[in-house]
Amino acid sequence: MQYRHEVKHEISPADKAALVARLRTVCQTDPHAGADGQYEISSLYFDNLYDKALREKVDGAAHREKFRIRYYNGDTSFMLLEKKVKDDDLGYKVSALITPEEVQKLLEGDLAWMPVSGRGLIIELYSKMKTELLRPKAIVDYTRTPFIYGPGNVRVTVDEN
Repeated sequence: MQYRHEVKHEISPADKAALVARLRTVCQTDPHAGADGQYEISSLYFDNLYDKALREKVDGAAHREKFRIRYYNGDTSFMLLEKKVKDDDLGYKVSALITPEEVQKLLEGDLAWMPVSGRGLIIELYSKMKTELLRPKAIVDYTRTPFIYGPGNVRVTVDEN
């Protein structure tokens, strides 16, 4: 598990255009991006009855975690279950592959496969679904323009839509 600093800023469309133009001169395009330098992200977020994960995010809680299922460019043949953890200004992510069939079962409320999946993250989500009543709550789709700057291991992403 690799900790990283993550800082988010909201910018205007004009600032976005200027930033992307400047980043293209000094950074490499992320190899996962398409010919246009972008990719689409779709995420299904889990939360409890009281929207704990959402409230902690909005309130800026120093320690928080969230679970999501994510796929890219509309391709559901490669899906990830992810747990994102934030500790003060450092964060990390843990991921596990999950099949479209497993996602469908989960959405239908069939969780019996999860504790016997042999995948720690899926078992952890199962446990939290049982004890904290986590459920699929929100779908978020957006477009990302990602850049990589090798020296310093820097990644800059510009998200929109």
